[in-house]
Amino acid sequence: MNQNIREIRMKDNLIVEAVFFNGIVKDFDVSLLFEKHPEYKVLKQDTGLWENAELLPQGNGVYFNDDLDLTVEEIWKYGVTVGKVAVEPKYEIAYAISSVREEKGLSQKQLSQLSGVTQCDISRIEGGVANPTIETLGKICKVIGLKLRISKSSA
Repeated sequence: MNQNIREIRMKDNLIVEAVFFNGIVKDFDVSLLFEKHPEYKVLKQDTGLWENAELLPQGNGVYFNDDLDLTVEEIWKYGVTVGKVAVEPKYEIAYAISSVREEKGLSQKQLSQLSGVTQCDISRIEGGVANPTIETLGKICKVIGLKLRISKSSA
């Protein structure tokens, strides 16, 4: 399943806290990589490198430098779930569309061809960086079998 990270926090003891588009919060212990990938030990010694880590575009992982990064898949698969947070609508939409598209075995290009929405726009929607119109969302949802619905909040 396609997961993207919406924000990261670098914690003490080489723990990356990642908040995913679906609201799941996971902690990933980078020191677990030391034995198999000794090059990651530099993160223990170079606090600046650790503290200045960046989220890769569209939440695809964590960037330390040109030689070191963590993929979103690694963090999702090997991170420990520590909680869940409320999710902004744009991230709920991004997660719903990307996960259902993948479940149906469609690439973004195929979804673009079937819906008439450009692949670039689909990528931006799934990356949580677009502000799509209702019409655009309707085209995408019709192809993948999702319904658009607004419901009253209990809060």
